Amino acid sequence: MSILFTSNLFSQENENRIKLLVSSRVDTSKKEIKEVLRLYENYINSRPDSIYDNPYWNKIEKEKYKDFDFSRSSIFQGGITPGQLFNAYPPFVMSVELVDKKYQIRILFASATTKPEYACSKVWCIQKLNAIKEDNRWVLENLIVDITNNWNNRTFGFIDYIYPPNFDFNEKNAQKSENFCKDIIKRFNPAYNKQFKFYLTDNIDDMGLLENFDYYFVGITTGKARGNIIFSAKGNEFYPHEFIHILLPENLKRGYLIEEGLAEFLGSKIEIDGYNELMKKLAQDIENNEKMNFKSVVSRKIRYNGYQTAYPAGAAICELVYSEKGDKGLLQLMLANTSNYENILLTIREITNLSEKEIIKKWKEILKNTTANILYK
Repeated sequence: MSILFTSNLFSQENENRIKLLVSSRVDTSKKEIKEVLRLYENYINSRPDSIYDNPYWNKIEKEKYKDFDFSRSSIFQGGITPGQLFNAYPPFVMSVELVDKKYQIRILFASATTKPEYACSKVWCIQKLNAIKEDNRWVLENLIVDITNNWNNRTFGFIDYIYPPNFDFNEKNAQKSENFCKDIIKRFNPAYNKQFKFYLTDNIDDMGLLENFDYYFVGITTGKARGNIIFSAKGNEFYPHEFIHILLPENLKRGYLIEEGLAEFLGSKIEIDGYNELMKKLAQDIENNEKMNFKSVVSRKIRYNGYQTAYPAGAAICELVYSEKGDKGLLQLMLANTSNYENILLTIREITNLSEKEIIKKWKEILKNTTANILYK
């Protein structure tokens, strides 16, 4: 799920130090609670949208994870600055509670808007974090440490499944996942030899807690791949879309549209009904909306129309490349610089030897006429 950032709520930057608003439920007369509040206030004023050796986060997680704050990417959406966000959604501390020598701090990000067109995103999220003692000072910690403390784990090939005690683990689906991963690795990334963690939940709110959200609107989805980790809300061991994000050859110049297109074409297409529905939805929108066309969608000028347009748009490009040049063409696409529209178009032309006009025509035909050409069974 994607959020459309056209609201004037984000138009102003507040360069002043952010001050916390605190609920009367929080007992600010207690020394430790005041210290935890000061910790969080320092954190939100320390470029929390950036990945660096932040002094307000614990050392273990900073060493273990590159992107150590699991809520960061969803909250800031890869472009909203802290000044913009906190000006539009001032942080309000709802509670600070002591839980087994740790404090859990819960923060509401909500706007004051009463305008109907903005009300759908009035509550950005409710963030929840641990505060723990490290070297006799308070630092922040992800919730996942405590949540998964008594969870089970099973390993199938490259996948280390981690799931709640009451989860009914399906070995058949796990074996199917292992086979899928081996196939993708063989075809596109034979040097891959790492293991990744797959956290299984069966609803979006339980998955949200793994990302430090007591409630989330921003970034809400049924699955995410981050670093060497997959989070899932589907309650299913087989999640080919997210596997693709983990298994593709690393390429920092691969753009979002192609990244998601590959995950859709090589992964989600296995569940053909949902894939076809999304492709046909974009085809209909292009036919009925003069502002939606190959350039406006592929350049990501139009990113959202009730669904993320990058998914079907990118998938159709992958189908086009595969139909012309097979796996070899897809690998070229994976490794190319596709960071912007011009590079995407140039790459497709180089791989397929088609003209721009021919590419656009075939792309539209693929959107309209997607078939059950499943690449993996």
